[in-house]
Amino acid sequence: MTLEVVGDAAADALIPRLLDGLTQSLGANLFAVYLFGSGAVGTFEAGVSDVDIAAIVEHELAPPELDALDRMHRELVVEAPEWDGRVEVVYVSTKGLRMFRDWPSAAARISPGEPFHAIVVDPTWLIDWYQLREVGVTLVGPPPTEVVPVISKSEYVEAVRRLILTWPTDELGTLGNQAYAILTMCRGLRTVRTGEYVSKQEAARWASEQLPAYAELIRTALAWREERRGATDDATPTRTEAAAFVREIASLVE
Repeated sequence: MTLEVVGDAAADALIPRLLDGLTQSLGANLFAVYLFGSGAVGTFEAGVSDVDIAAIVEHELAPPELDALDRMHRELVVEAPEWDGRVEVVYVSTKGLRMFRDWPSAAARISPGEPFHAIVVDPTWLIDWYQLREVGVTLVGPPPTEVVPVISKSEYVEAVRRLILTWPTDELGTLGNQAYAILTMCRGLRTVRTGEYVSKQEAARWASEQLPAYAELIRTALAWREERRGATDDATPTRTEAAAFVREIASLVE
């Protein structure tokens, strides 16, 4: 079975396989599943973009469920190696999502560059939950507006501003990290200036026009992303310029 939700054949074939794995691993504890990110807003890039999923559970994950999900994600990569490092799923309980501003809750996540692991969801997740509520596509369960608490645009923009101001410049040791930081800064500046959430490509184009001195660095970051440069690539030659760009964006939103 293929669900035509992303508009990319490979991604639309992956999603039902992932949903089957979630159902088998979680059973009655699975409450809702949402697609968000580029796949939900029509900017998915074949062979480049990640599939971003939020899986909402009735109760915090128990150890057997964590083990089952870990196996499921490992098996998925064996069956479809082209998706290795391109699937991001966050698992959070309904209460943890509803109360994320007030108390940390146990959750789990798999994301590019990170294996499946336990995490804690806290107020720093506001940016993700805002995007989920605004653009999330329902795959299982009720609409995200019935599950994700209301988050104002001003609250979202302020969270993006804080993210920019606290971005670590000592974690730019790989081309993958540099590309992610540069493009996140482009998108963050666009959001702070306009309140809009746009694709990485659109944010990069806009930032190149706003900051012509960094246009070549931004174009290079897009190329690194498309080539899926990672931890094995020497990032030393561009590390100083990438760090300077992060600091420049921070100065513009202070």
